[in-house]
Amino acid sequence: MRSLRTLTLAALLAGALTVPANAQSPEASLAQDLSNCAGAVSAHANLDVLAYPRGAAGQWAPVLGAILDAMNREEGVEGMTGRYAASAAAEYWRQQIASAREAEANACRARFGRE
Repeated sequence: MRSLRTLTLAALLAGALTVPANAQSPEASLAQDLSNCAGAVSAHANLDVLAYPRGAAGQWAPVLGAILDAMNREEGVEGMTGRYAASAAAEYWRQQIASAREAEANACRARFGRE
């Protein structure tokens, strides 16, 4: 029973973190969304968000690059500040079930990836 509650809570949290972009005010900062997405992609693709692009390869590397590029243009998460926030988000996503992590990474790719 406890594991069912944990899975339900994880699914609800993952759903809350993937609020559609149109629900956000146009004047609102994307800092939190970008750092969460960088973390989710980093965790899903096993990429090091702090050392990116060193050693980055595969289909998710350009997605992470696009998100980090957007972070560098967003006030409050430029440079290493954003990367540290993304690293904390990656730790969160590594603790989630694989399907939730993958769903978030795919939502982030659709929202911020330039593929």
